[in-house]
Amino acid sequence: MRPEHWPALEVVVGEAVRRRLADEDLAGPWAPLTQSDLDRLALSGRWPGASAGITLVQRNYAFPADLALQLRTASWRVSEKPLARLYELGLVGSGLRLTEEQKTRRDELARLLYPPARIIREALAAYGPHSNE
Repeated sequence: MRPEHWPALEVVVGEAVRRRLADEDLAGPWAPLTQSDLDRLALSGRWPGASAGITLVQRNYAFPADLALQLRTASWRVSEKPLARLYELGLVGSGLRLTEEQKTRRDELARLLYPPARIIREALAAYGPHSNE
């Protein structure tokens, strides 16, 4: 028998994200985002690093404000040190010609980044709906 009511996509994804954010590596506690942090997060563009073979497709979810802030805070706090190191070493930016050694170092640091999209992908993989097939 099929349910008559299915939860909205945002509810399903949001619950998976809440569960992922409760995992030890993302649970915090985190210092609140400063205005400077929020300004940097508001800049357009992708986070640095290779896509790791993932097809990039933009998805937009209407999360509650508290969940969106929790996601952005965890993402930024986990990523701020490796991101700062990438900029410090001059490994990000447009038009760069990096050596193989620099590309390897960039990729090592980029693997430490947790942009919101990565957290959402991991949340759905671990806690999202799964097919019975």
